[in-house]
Parts: sequence; structure tokens; C-alpha cells
Amino acid sequence: MLTTLSTLLETAKQEKRAVGAFNVYNLETILAVVEAANRLKSPVIISFGEGYFSHAPVEAIAAIVKEICTPLAIQVVLHLDHAKELKSIARAIRAGFTSVMYDGSALPLCENIKNTKHIVEYAHAVGVSVEGELGYMNNEDGTFEEGLDLEKGYTSVQDAAEYVASTGIDALAVAIGNAHGIYKGKPTLDFVQLGKIGQAVPVPIVLHGCSGIPDDYLRKAVSLGVSKINVNTEISTGAVLSARKFLAQNTAKDLRFETVLMDARHSMSATVERFIKLLS
Repeated sequence: MLTTLSTLLETAKQEKRAVGAFNVYNLETILAVVEAANRLKSPVIISFGEGYFSHAPVEAIAAIVKEICTPLAIQVVLHLDHAKELKSIARAIRAGFTSVMYDGSALPLCENIKNTKHIVEYAHAVGVSVEGELGYMNNEDGTFEEGLDLEKGYTSVQDAAEYVASTGIDALAVAIGNAHGIYKGKPTLDFVQLGKIGQAVPVPIVLHGCSGIPDDYLRKAVSLGVSKINVNTEISTGAVLSARKFLAQNTAKDLRFETVLMDARHSMSATVERFIKLLS
């Protein structure tokens, strides 16, 4: 069944656990996430980013998720990830998304608050949850802008409290050393700062860029108030590695594309299952 982010995360916050949010791009990725969640009878968040609108119409993704997930007993959130444009958010809500993320993290605080508040009013009026972001990370595709210092973009405790109180968001994404894409070395997360933010804001906290973060770090983050963990890169790159291995081992001329897709789907589903078990 489809539900809202606020419903799912409030329960997770009370039970001191986190829910995995997994990015999808097409039918196979959606099925991979749903199959893993259904096997484990676990709630899950299916995320489709504004950056993927050129890969698949947001309306098509919504239709597929609603068709597959509405009959299920598990709770599923259909979430718009990293949207910077109001028109993208409006389009996703019209399509049936139950949650949206407004990413104004690169803007000055006052402008981020103004835009987020407007989106919260718009989304809440139709029963849709809103995630906001404060603190600046690297680009969603894993690249870094020249001269970017992640530490300088850490979420401020004072700003977090003001942002949450002023906007009415349902969840807050923070920057504490986490990054999108593949980490060049072992990630360094500021757990002291995370703990302070957790004490300062009443809403569930979200951690983006969790592919490659050690399991014990993620468990500690959850213990400090993180209720939503975003995973994208590890699922995508794992599927590519699996497909390469499969193709190397299966060189027949009549090998069919759907067979390759099925192998990649199994790989992605296994990765999703590992994260769900880790966070439960």
C-alpha cells in the first residue's frame, strides 16, 4: 500500500530505526526494490529523482509503482528526490507521488526557507509529505565542484532549528561529511554534529549519499536520530558489475536482453535486501 513519508518516518523515529530509500530509474529497478522489501515484509521508500526525468516520464514511474505496490501489505512511499524546480514537484504530485524533496541546499538560508515553506503549503494541502535539505553536499551524480570543501557545507545546528521551525517540513536531510557517488577513501562523518542536530529538531533526519559508508557508521547514525537512509550508487554500480560478469560468462549469440536484465535485477534486489536488514 502507498503511504506518506511522514507516516513512515514518525514510526521509524519512535522505534529508533531507519527506512531505506532506494533510487529507481525503470521497471527493473522498481521490481528489484519491491521484491526485496516484500520478501522481508519491510516498509520501503522508492525514490525517483528530478534528474531522471529525461530517462523516463515521471507519470510512467508513478503508474508502475501504483500498479505494483497498491495491492501489497507492506507500506511503500513514492518519493521525488532532489527536486529543485516547483514545476517538477507539481508534476510529481499530480502523478500520485506521496512525498517530495525540495533541494534548496545551495541557496542562502532565507531563500531556502521561503521556497521550502511555499512548497510545504502546496504539498500538505493535498496530503503529500515534504523533505527539505540544509547543508551543502556534492553534485547528485557524484562529481565535485572545483574547490568544494564538504566540511564548510556541514549543516548548522542553529540553522537547522530555524529551518525546520519556519518551514513545517516533515523530514530534514543533513550534511555531516556524507557525499553522493563513490567515496575516494573512508568517509568521515561528524557524529557530534549529527547528535546536536537530532536534539535540536523534532522531525526525522535523513542521510543522503550512503553508498560506501561502513555499516557501523550507518548504525551509529540511526542511533543518533537518522530515520531515512538514501542509497543509489551502490545499487547502480552493483548492477553494472553483475551484468558485465554475466555477459562475460554468457557469450551465446542468441542471449536475450531480458535475460541480462533479470540478472541485473537479482543483483539490485540483493543489495536492497542487505540495506533493509542493516537498518531494521
